[in-house]
Amino acid sequence: MIRRLPPLLEAFAQEIDGVRVSDDIEYIHRMRVASRRLRAALPVFRPCFSQKSYGRWMASIAGITRALGEARDADVQIAFLQKYNKKQLAAWKKRHGDDGSEPPAALAVRYLLSDLSSHRARHQQRVLSALDSLEKSGVVPEMREAFCPPAASDRRIPRQALAYGIPTLAAARIESRLLALLSYEPWVNHPDAVAEHHATRIAAKKLRYTMEIYGPVYRRGLAKPHARVRMIQEILGDLHDCDVWIDAITRILLKERSRFRSANEEKRPDTATLGSLKVFLRDREKERILLHRRFVRYWESQFRAGTWDELRSTLVTGRRQRFVPAGIAPVAEVRAAAEPIAAMAPELLTHERHVTRLALMLFDGTRPFHHLTARDRLLLECAAMLHDIGWKGGRRKHHERSARAIIAAETLPLDIEERAVIALAAFSHRGRRSPEDHPLYPLIAPRYQERSLALSALLRVADGLDYEHLGTVQEVHCIISTGFVSCDVIAETDAAVEKDHARGKADLFLKAFGRELVIR
Repeated sequence: MIRRLPPLLEAFAQEIDGVRVSDDIEYIHRMRVASRRLRAALPVFRPCFSQKSYGRWMASIAGITRALGEARDADVQIAFLQKYNKKQLAAWKKRHGDDGSEPPAALAVRYLLSDLSSHRARHQQRVLSALDSLEKSGVVPEMREAFCPPAASDRRIPRQALAYGIPTLAAARIESRLLALLSYEPWVNHPDAVAEHHATRIAAKKLRYTMEIYGPVYRRGLAKPHARVRMIQEILGDLHDCDVWIDAITRILLKERSRFRSANEEKRPDTATLGSLKVFLRDREKERILLHRRFVRYWESQFRAGTWDELRSTLVTGRRQRFVPAGIAPVAEVRAAAEPIAAMAPELLTHERHVTRLALMLFDGTRPFHHLTARDRLLLECAAMLHDIGWKGGRRKHHERSARAIIAAETLPLDIEERAVIALAAFSHRGRRSPEDHPLYPLIAPRYQERSLALSALLRVADGLDYEHLGTVQEVHCIISTGFVSCDVIAETDAAVEKDHARGKADLFLKAFGRELVIR
């Protein structure tokens, strides 16, 4: 998968000379798009590079993207005004003939073109400065070397490694982007939700780029949903362009309305130009109404067509054959793979092993009503062993890092749904998190969702019983009653702190099993 980085870098670097000359606006456009795609792809491969290098690269690319963005926005506006003026003039002449008159918005177009041209010249200086900084930093040759190391270029990745780590990571990242896009659904029908529509466009763009990165994992390369998301992005892009014009002209009109005018201020719009700007403003407001209606229709059509459900199904069942494991890995192989991953946080190995023992005691003690299988017990064992591997990055949000590490681990011989169960348990083991809060949850089948809730509930309690990492609690014995389960704790010393934290984490137990857990 890392082979996808060199073409992205070259697409970015090959436009530098053209951007410097600036005789064609497409150079800026292509380089800006390439920089965005590179920025979207780099986080996927972050573990492959040092933190220092990764930080430098992302900062450099972000800087050039900002400079290119300002220049590109001006180019787009200038090109739009030229096209708009040509279209308006042709329509005007068709109706009025060549009588020397001009369309009502012509003065506005000339004024705006003059203003934008001066701004574009200033933006070009910022672009050149950003390019100089980029070249002095040596970031491009540094990335080129890091992306294509001689030793790695000839190394073949084992087939099973492709089948294990990448598909779950791809599914999680794409689903996360999809959820971000769909989170703006309540604002779709609101015509004045300008900020939310702009955010929806950005979310669509990020989803599109993420699908491009992971497209090779799937049989049809996600071509169909990619095209649908691209259309959403394009419609919202046109909508955003209208919003930019509406805001800019409104500011001009409000500013001029409150300022005293002297005779020698030639650069300011005269009364005729102000009237023309009002005509152009009304035109853009009407166009925005039409574009918003088109956006609503297209958005709703995707739900009727089941586009998002189909995408989610593809993430699990639509993989190319080389990204599907050959079979279910045996117990010994799974355990052997989990041990070195657990060692990623060596200072917590004792705690992880103790929590594993307690979690399995809880599993065995509640077996009469949960009816989980021996395979589920293995998954709980793995989740308990790996739930704190994210601790090496610090305590804060370590549960999220643990889940990400489990998702991406190429040596862990588990397919998407079993891997998801383990990752969701690690994700949910602290705070008020639930498996349902993670992007992987809606992708897995209902039976695996139920398992993830059950195993997460047991792990949360077991982790609470070793809250201070002292191994105080030695055993737990479960007594099953109608509507509740009593859990008797046997400890070497006073375990009041551990019991309190276990009670605080028993909320998911009630949700998963429909029984209250009473810790005594």
